Amino acid sequence: MNNTLKVALCAGFLVPLIASSIQPGEARGFRMRGTQGAAAGYARSGQYGQAAGLRAGRFGQGAIGVNGQNWQGPNGGSWRHGGVNGYKQGVGAFHASGSEGAGPNGGNYQRTGVTAVGQENAYHNSNFQGQSANGSTLNRHSNINGQQGVGETADKGFNYNGANGSSASGYKTNNYDATTGSGTSTRGRDYNTADGQSYGYDATTSYQKGQGFSTTVDTQNKQDYTIDYSKGSKPVVTPTN
Repeated sequence: MNNTLKVALCAGFLVPLIASSIQPGEARGFRMRGTQGAAAGYARSGQYGQAAGLRAGRFGQGAIGVNGQNWQGPNGGSWRHGGVNGYKQGVGAFHASGSEGAGPNGGNYQRTGVTAVGQENAYHNSNFQGQSANGSTLNRHSNINGQQGVGETADKGFNYNGANGSSASGYKTNNYDATTGSGTSTRGRDYNTADGQSYGYDATTSYQKGQGFSTTVDTQNKQDYTIDYSKGSKPVVTPTN
């Protein structure tokens, strides 16, 4: 797990402990300001949970903030969330967060995410896992890396399994080389119904920035085809097989 994400989850989930030290229904806060920076914080505690946050910054240089919440519903549901944000002047900014919850009927989920942007680089990663009360499950992920003048890679996907026997999955990738302006992307879907029917596709695309692309599509139970496009012309679709 990314170190920044660890900080978000640990700090965010620990922050509500500050709020738990005050009486239910009570709220506290503070603000401080000096010649070089400022800081503020809050803590709230209620019948069903706590929340707290802290933030601090140095004028003209950067800042960081952390927050967390922890709630328990009257019927048995629960929800926790923690997050951290920060930036440094001339360097970049980041955000990381995580949350999890459970419904009174038995469903639950977990989610994590982190995004960082620098002067020449960018990064994003997120994950989700969930299960419904009747047993259906969903998993999803997204991972993107980019560097100015170098290129980008991306990988996204999901997987679903229904309690009734149906299922679905999908993916999408991209690899772009900024030095040549060329890249390759893939994408696909696969669906299966509870009564045994299947359909979907897989597609691969090669492209040149500002010039055109060529895509090959393989389908399930349908006609395969290619798509070719050059700048200034209409796309040409050609059936295959």
